[in-house]
Amino acid sequence: GGESYFMQVDSHLEFYAHWDDLYTNELKAAKSFPKSILSSYPPGFQVENGGILENDPSPGARLCTCEFSTSDVEEKIIRINTGVGYRGDEEQPTQVPFIAAGFFFAPAGFLVDVPFDPYMPWCFMGEEIMLSMRAWTHGWDIYAPRKNWIAHQYRPGRMGLPKFWGSVGRLFGRPGPGFSNILQKRMIKRVKHLVGYNDCCSREKLTEDGDELVLMDVEHYGFGDVRSREEYLSWANIDVDKKKCHSIKWCNNGDLL
Repeated sequence: GGESYFMQVDSHLEFYAHWDDLYTNELKAAKSFPKSILSSYPPGFQVENGGILENDPSPGARLCTCEFSTSDVEEKIIRINTGVGYRGDEEQPTQVPFIAAGFFFAPAGFLVDVPFDPYMPWCFMGEEIMLSMRAWTHGWDIYAPRKNWIAHQYRPGRMGLPKFWGSVGRLFGRPGPGFSNILQKRMIKRVKHLVGYNDCCSREKLTEDGDELVLMDVEHYGFGDVRSREEYLSWANIDVDKKKCHSIKWCNNGDLL
């Protein structure tokens, strides 16, 4: 569309004044710019202020941890989380292994290298690990911003606002979370195939189970050839076979610029 930058965010946000300039400058401060992405989980807010944040911004948090979910709906998918945050005296943003779907900011060329997968509509769990792995294997480095210039309302139900899974159900005339969960469980097999869950989601296993449809055009929306899937999993200290996320010391220590 001719834009210089792209941002994906959750709904229900508030912003500091000049947030766009602040994030653009932070992106340019990253060592890997212009192949750099900013991402974090914004802090929460409780009381609305007309979309405007005031006072001093809080230090940014690094996305340095993950786990294999134990939820029945989430089917052992990799979920990411925060680790050690910034102290406040860092001269540059530091790298993290994960992209949060609730906020990332990048040069618009990111969308050319990593186009959104049209075969994963309404995907909630699984989106973040796929964004992370696809971006990194295409040669993009991920950074945590040093300050939080946006904040998110994490409990929209208290404000009378709809939730994601409710909107999916309404679209198909199937209100409630149940229909969304059915779609999630099917689509998550596409994520697992790409990430490398060989116990359930190899091409052979999916074909045997009659789920080969989830692999439609998968080669066009998978990983890049700058770095490999195996290199990413080693770098992020993730053991897919044992369903274990290990500590990522370089991330928590802020070692990688």
